[in-house]
Amino acid sequence: MNQVLLRTSFSFFLLFGFFGSSYCFGFYLTELAANERKVWLDEKAWSITNGMTEEELVGQTIHIAIPSKTVDQTALEEIKQTKPGGIILFGKNLGKKEEILSLTENLQLTAKENGLPPFLISTDQEGGRVFRVQDGITHYPGAMAVGQTGKKEWGEVVGFVTSYELRNLGLNFLFAPVLDINNNPLNPVINTRSFGSDVNRVSEVAVAYEKGARAGGCLPVIKHFPGHGDTTVDSHLGLPIINKSLQDLEQLELVPFKQSILGGAEAVMSAHIMYPKIDANFPATLSKTILTDILRKSLQFDGIIITDAMEMHAISKNYEKDRPGVLTILAGANIVLLTSWGETARKFKAQLMDAYKKGQFRFVDKEGKEHDILKSAVQKQIRKKLELGIYDKNSISPQMYEENQKQKEYLVNWEKERNDRYAKLNQSQFYAKEINEDSIRAYPKSVVTATIIPEQTISFVKNGKLKEFLKNRKIQSFPLKSFVSLTKQKAYSTYVFDSTSEAEIKSIVGLAKKYPNKRFLVMHGGTPFIQLPELRNVEYLLSFSLTTGSWEALGAKLTSGKDIPKVDLILLTKEAKTPSIGAFPESL
Repeated sequence: MNQVLLRTSFSFFLLFGFFGSSYCFGFYLTELAANERKVWLDEKAWSITNGMTEEELVGQTIHIAIPSKTVDQTALEEIKQTKPGGIILFGKNLGKKEEILSLTENLQLTAKENGLPPFLISTDQEGGRVFRVQDGITHYPGAMAVGQTGKKEWGEVVGFVTSYELRNLGLNFLFAPVLDINNNPLNPVINTRSFGSDVNRVSEVAVAYEKGARAGGCLPVIKHFPGHGDTTVDSHLGLPIINKSLQDLEQLELVPFKQSILGGAEAVMSAHIMYPKIDANFPATLSKTILTDILRKSLQFDGIIITDAMEMHAISKNYEKDRPGVLTILAGANIVLLTSWGETARKFKAQLMDAYKKGQFRFVDKEGKEHDILKSAVQKQIRKKLELGIYDKNSISPQMYEENQKQKEYLVNWEKERNDRYAKLNQSQFYAKEINEDSIRAYPKSVVTATIIPEQTISFVKNGKLKEFLKNRKIQSFPLKSFVSLTKQKAYSTYVFDSTSEAEIKSIVGLAKKYPNKRFLVMHGGTPFIQLPELRNVEYLLSFSLTTGSWEALGAKLTSGKDIPKVDLILLTKEAKTPSIGAFPESL
């Protein structure tokens, strides 16, 4: 009996040993292939970088905008003159799906014809207020709406789908997500672009967005380092100053950035903000203390650092004479972002060329090793272009990936994974309806919708989609001019309104004061960082977003019969003055 048990045990030992060694060997082979791929990417990127002229090297560090929806004569001239590493696209450049595809394909063709590496083609596609691409993309609500759901899975879905669809349109560089914690309700520029007012919500939902976006095909950029949430000045219009120490930032602002970097984030955008307790001379974008000592060394970030737009007044009105393009590269940035072309691009290229020729980007370390900061910045960008797979058949080097089968296999597998994941999500229509409805919140307390009886409810909403939705739920809509006459009908106890501004809110509240025995429900699609007067008979439903899906979600939640939870944000106090709307994104 003991011999049988011994033999059985020995057999199991051999069996598990075989499977265990097979697993370990398989893991070893996978790691070996990954390391081989990484070595090739590093060496190939250096080979390409070392083959560039000084002018080409400088040009790669600059990203520019173009004026129209086509690669017109102006765009062609700018590309020839600047030799940029990338192109940023705005609403004026982005039309129908077919136009976008034509533009991005022609941009890459232009890079090839001019002997340039393929472009990183970027846009600010945050959702909500910042929704550049309108066609060929799923219309999700903005960051704050997604953040209010509190669900990491929703953040990851939105990030993945947005990134995947942009990549299919030829874009490959996504300026999202915003990791700023909007804990200051007076902030005029971050506002609903943030995922929330608390560190946990941003650290979970926004970081999940970045993870999903990274898998989707575009390179996502976490912004605005080290944090733009606690400001009252729009850096497009002035220089924000935050009097916090590094220890203060480590307790709040840096938390989501640190978590995202630990999770594998590969690109960061700097903020044009002064932190005098950390660097008394320069804002983050120009500060070596912030970009190198804190971001590179302390947080161990080894990816791409791109500046926020250098034309913003925080930089252009305060540091123009200090050669900001040179300062930011010396500070640790890899890409100088411009949202214009022409004279501005030429000015930045000239200052960078002059500094490079004078050797201002070269130094010898304590061990006697020579370094070229600008060339290293270019190599990091080229490496990422290689890794993203944009050296394709339409690029200057169409056979690039034939040199390394591991990278070729990686790209083939990555594309298959993206396609399979997207196809699966498509079966649920990308959960857009569920995410929109899950984001609706109430103020000043939770709203009980079970007590809303359609026969006793009338609406004065203006939004067409919302009006149509309510009609299907047996709630009739009337023009506001009919309000007084309809109030005389005792059958109606609940009045429904929509709003997008503080002025509209004040008007509705004025009516509510005259009819204290009627229930007023205000469905607000704009920013919640306005005065929302608290009256006993007034309740607010907030969507934080003006998309069609958000308006329909407001109607769906109103008629759902379910309780709508209270908003989880730091909103304005009764004494606070509503912040003016920031320059971004309205003027860009």
